[in-house]
Amino acid sequence: SQLDKGDVTTLSLPSTAGHGDADGTVCLDVPDGTPDPHRTKAAIEHLHQKILKITEQIKIEQEARDDNVAEYLKLANNADKQQASRIKQVFEKKNQKSAQTIAQLHKKLEHYHKKLKEIEQNGPSRQPKDVFRDMHQGLKDVAPPRVPPTPGVSPPLIRNKFGSADNIAHLKDTLDDGHPEEASRALSGSAIPSPKYGSDDECSSATSGSAGGSNSGAGPGGLGSPKSNTLDSHHNNFDTILEELREIKDSQSHLEDSMEDLKAQLQRDYTYMTQCLQEERYRYERLEEQLNDLTELHQNEMTNLKQELASMEEKVAYQSYERARDIQEAVESCLTRVTKLELQQQQQQVVQLEGVENANARALLGKFINVILALMAVLLVFVSTIANFITPLMKTRMRILSTALLVLFLFFLWKHWDSITYFLEHVLLP
Repeated sequence: SQLDKGDVTTLSLPSTAGHGDADGTVCLDVPDGTPDPHRTKAAIEHLHQKILKITEQIKIEQEARDDNVAEYLKLANNADKQQASRIKQVFEKKNQKSAQTIAQLHKKLEHYHKKLKEIEQNGPSRQPKDVFRDMHQGLKDVAPPRVPPTPGVSPPLIRNKFGSADNIAHLKDTLDDGHPEEASRALSGSAIPSPKYGSDDECSSATSGSAGGSNSGAGPGGLGSPKSNTLDSHHNNFDTILEELREIKDSQSHLEDSMEDLKAQLQRDYTYMTQCLQEERYRYERLEEQLNDLTELHQNEMTNLKQELASMEEKVAYQSYERARDIQEAVESCLTRVTKLELQQQQQQVVQLEGVENANARALLGKFINVILALMAVLLVFVSTIANFITPLMKTRMRILSTALLVLFLFFLWKHWDSITYFLEHVLLP
């Protein structure tokens, strides 16, 4: 029977297997890691977009901070001391928050610039799964060429499951029929069609089949040689390495997440403690200002109280002196009136003792006495009125001096009244 073209081309090596050499050994080819230009360009464009976005955010934060500064200056100019301290506290909180946000954005921007520079120099970093996929694709691209159909080989000779017992029997028959070279060529250039790795049994069977095909010139006993075990061990080692790399990557990602969480927590704690310290400092400053204001206010109040007490003491002393003098004058006037009344009574008694002869004379005398008493009362009232009028003019030295000058002036006018009238009539009024 002859080998069918479709059956031969469906056989493919696993993605880690290469061509067999002259000794029948298997080489493991790995992609050289050249960066993909399309992927590099996409990564650079993505980073440029992020950088533009971060730059716009920084501009917005700086404009907001400038607006806060302008608003603070405007409010501080129109506010009193207490309001200015509160406004300053609110402004400093906003300014600190804006500064922290701008610093974080600058850090992100520097990180993106550094990452962009690394990508432009070395290309984008590749994940282990991407490396594995690229290696698989590269090994598929360097697979051996298709084997042309060999006459005399039947189509059912080679199955999809390479290395089965049926294939071995057919290979033996083919070798016995005198086509060892064609069979070895067909088997040495074959591979498994699946792009992904199959089970360990499939890989081992394919490996053993390839090795047997490469050594078919030595005889049918070449299948199951130690080379298949070597390829199997290489494949198992590669899977183990990939599994370890995956575990290391997972643990590294967990550690990075933990570090980021710890860093964020520490940053929050630091921000909170800084804010608390600033609040306590502002509170201490406000309390100190309030204490200074209260102390100054207390001193001013004590000074005012002392001044008020001194002025009240002077007022009380002056009022008590004035009232004592008024009382003394009232007592003296009362004593004068009592003396006058006693004198009048004595005079009446003297008159009665003298024995007025007739009633008319007594009546006239009584009326005369009454008139005299009335005149004396009027005189006393007039004198007391004049005294009350003169008393305010005699309280101070200046008033006494002014009163004396006024009296002297009036006396001068009275003394020279004739000369003054003559002067007025003949000089001023001709």
